[in-house]
Amino acid sequence: MIKKTLPSKDKIETDVILVIKGAGEQREDEHLSQFLRGFWPAITALDGNATIDQVTDGLKDYSPAPHNKEGDLHKHLTEIHATYQGVQRRVWVKESYWESEVLPSTALSNLSKEWRISSFAFSNLFRDHIFSRNTRKLKEWRQSKDLQLQLNEFYHGSAPGTRIVDYISRYLAPLLLFSLTLLPFASILSSHILPLLAPTLDSGSWINGILFTLAVAAVWALAPAAESSRIIMQGYKGRPRRDLPGLPGWLLIALILLLISRPLGYINFLLLLLALQFTLLLARRILWKYRQFANSDVDIADYYSYETESRSEGKGPEKHIGKVDEPWLTRFFLSPFLYRYFVLLTLPIGFVGTVLVRILKWTRILGVFGDALDGVLNTALVGYLDDVVDYAMDPAQAHRVRSAVKHDIIYFDKRADVTRIHIIAHSQGTPITYETLFHFLEPKCQKKIYTYVTIGSVLSYYHQARGILDPVYYERFPVGREKEQGFPPQFKWMNFWNFTDPITEFYGLDEYTWFEEAPPVDKSYKRTRTSPTNIRSHTSLKNHGEYWDNVDQINTPFAKRVLGELKPKEWDPEPINPKSWHHTGVFLLSLLMILILAALGFGIYSLATSESLGLLSTYFSAIQANLQGAFCNFQELFFSAACNEPNMLQKFVDFFTSEQLKTLWWQVLDVSFLVLAAIAVFDWLSQLVRAYNIGRE
Repeated sequence: MIKKTLPSKDKIETDVILVIKGAGEQREDEHLSQFLRGFWPAITALDGNATIDQVTDGLKDYSPAPHNKEGDLHKHLTEIHATYQGVQRRVWVKESYWESEVLPSTALSNLSKEWRISSFAFSNLFRDHIFSRNTRKLKEWRQSKDLQLQLNEFYHGSAPGTRIVDYISRYLAPLLLFSLTLLPFASILSSHILPLLAPTLDSGSWINGILFTLAVAAVWALAPAAESSRIIMQGYKGRPRRDLPGLPGWLLIALILLLISRPLGYINFLLLLLALQFTLLLARRILWKYRQFANSDVDIADYYSYETESRSEGKGPEKHIGKVDEPWLTRFFLSPFLYRYFVLLTLPIGFVGTVLVRILKWTRILGVFGDALDGVLNTALVGYLDDVVDYAMDPAQAHRVRSAVKHDIIYFDKRADVTRIHIIAHSQGTPITYETLFHFLEPKCQKKIYTYVTIGSVLSYYHQARGILDPVYYERFPVGREKEQGFPPQFKWMNFWNFTDPITEFYGLDEYTWFEEAPPVDKSYKRTRTSPTNIRSHTSLKNHGEYWDNVDQINTPFAKRVLGELKPKEWDPEPINPKSWHHTGVFLLSLLMILILAALGFGIYSLATSESLGLLSTYFSAIQANLQGAFCNFQELFFSAACNEPNMLQKFVDFFTSEQLKTLWWQVLDVSFLVLAAIAVFDWLSQLVRAYNIGRE
């Protein structure tokens, strides 16, 4: 039992809160203001006489990050004085601003990087959840002294614990990814692409399009499977690992061509994915209280300990921790699976929008529309996406960003008047703080860090994409204790997520849970202090920004902890009564809601089109007639022509809808797809050559 030591009445202890912002181009202190809008009401609820002020003499010796040009204007602290449980405390709040360390990038560059990361993360999601390496057979092999068991269950001379199913999964993952990417557009492939390659087949059959797509996927997946397997094997042999492949760029171009050839069909499929995602999340929310686990509805693995011979002479056996993910399909992963699928198919729209902006801005007449669309795309693809992809895939920029946060932590750690440090990070700020705290901060600088709060964390995405984030090492976001940590015994990591926040992939950070003690070598289980406690917060229309205003679940217990109550009751995991039918219930309820939505849609369509109902049919017919009349008046106003006579507008419409233009358009697309096919074959051969040459260079 750890005794809580209280400060003497004559001394006012000082706690520091560092606020770490998420992605997006915000000015300095914007996130600080968002935090205070929720934190200050929580403080006043605990102490009605609390005071808040800005002090400029608290950071006289503070130097901002090197590229923060406006740093001299923000050398101040928000100071709070409050009394809680009879003890008076001083709280300094400061935003650790890292935005100035990010170099500018372009929308096309960001989209290209995001395509690579998203496709790899999608593939990893499938492989990790269905073909988990953490099996009971691996546990038996690690704990057994029988060498014959090892020879029977695992390949001799391969990576430790490698099974034949691991190689199969590296083949099935890209196969599934390729199929899911192109199968929704099988009708286009059968009617336009297949006749170019196999003229004798029935081009009107969509079944042939499906079979053609699956056949291409089966052949194509051989190359990335061979390359990734060779790369991983070289890593086990102590050689530097190269980048693991995501989906190739030619497949992205194919999706772009499919989008511009069938835009309505493409958008309709995305809307279908959104409908599936909505019903699934709603079903999970309804059946949430019947889940099997305390902090999420994702499994908690069975952890165990085992011993191996020490590599150092003179030392005894070394203890390690393993885990078992059983039974098969332990994680109900459809929510993040659908989300990853949706993001992957949305990226081509971003590419088309970026090109369209350049065309509109090139024309003088439509330049205004181009500028407006450019502003929207820049906000999404440059203002937000560059913070994510540059930190993920550029080691130099990642270092600059981490250094800004690390600089503030070290500064307050060295100050004798600071007792404890608390860190709250939002969205993109969570991978920045995770790496800074657990991997780049010296243990001697961790001793004052008591609280780490992550809200709307993107760490699940980074964990799934960890194999492609850096060309030097693979486990950039590892789970477990990679090095000794110097955090105090009272250190606590709290993570908050909600059902309406896609950035969290609709789950807590369950994959970051790890144990330092587990039977049979140890007598009982003990989680590492660097494991998060996941709590689902309230669902709201504010989505990703809900956490800042969540006074009950986040701000009030956080205020209590900062003011001295290290174990606020609001942060205790809620007790539940486990139900084994939770996953089945969610799936069946989701299916039922899909059927209800389909029935409602069909009913509304029937009411709107049925002549026998009279009233609704007449109403919609009148609306259509009025719209036609208004369009006719518009034509006469600007083109001085009667509606039954062709005018300039009608001539433009006739030109762009003419059969000759349509035929010409498809001829261009056919040639484009043939060129892509040649590029695809060349890329496939190149991957096989690289896989063969790995380790022979």
